[in-house]
Amino acid sequence: MPALWRLTRTETARRVYDALKARGLTATQMDEYVADADAADADRDPPGGVEIRALDPEDARRFEARYDAFSELRDDETAVCAFDGEADEEPALVGYLFLGDPGLTYHVRPLEADVTVPGGYVRRVFVAPEARNRGIATALVSRAVAVAAGQGAETVHALVARDNRPSQWTFGSVGFRVARTRAYYRVGPWRRRRVKPRP
Repeated sequence: MPALWRLTRTETARRVYDALKARGLTATQMDEYVADADAADADRDPPGGVEIRALDPEDARRFEARYDAFSELRDDETAVCAFDGEADEEPALVGYLFLGDPGLTYHVRPLEADVTVPGGYVRRVFVAPEARNRGIATALVSRAVAVAAGQGAETVHALVARDNRPSQWTFGSVGFRVARTRAYYRVGPWRRRRVKPRP
């Protein structure tokens, strides 16, 4: 049986979703993953030749020219970045995620809602296509948990779309569990939000 999640994570599927949303039709379900900052697997080593660094926003914004996402990095977030390269050359940025300080409020566009996160918040996990399937995303999330614990967070959270299997596998492998599902539906002026706890 084909991996159906691959069909929904394409550029074509994104365009169809955006076109329907522009016409007032939206259906979004996101799982909220949560890990205890001191109990999750925060000791995952990156693959050989890869170094993980936590950068403050001022240092991280120099990567905006290559990755537009860095223009969204907030001043109250840390960029956890993966660099790959030989010792005699400038290491290349091959992955990143953004980690919010505990207690921040985020506007989550797919849910069209503001969400206040009691612990650290991981978002924008990305690994360059040529560097995937090496454990870099897992190492990034693992380091983010350690950084969040160092900032005093008791828990670390992430919102993951229900069809994003790679992210589900990554967070699950580091010790995150699904605590609740957040759903949002809109048909024209009719809107419905639901938060369902998961056992």
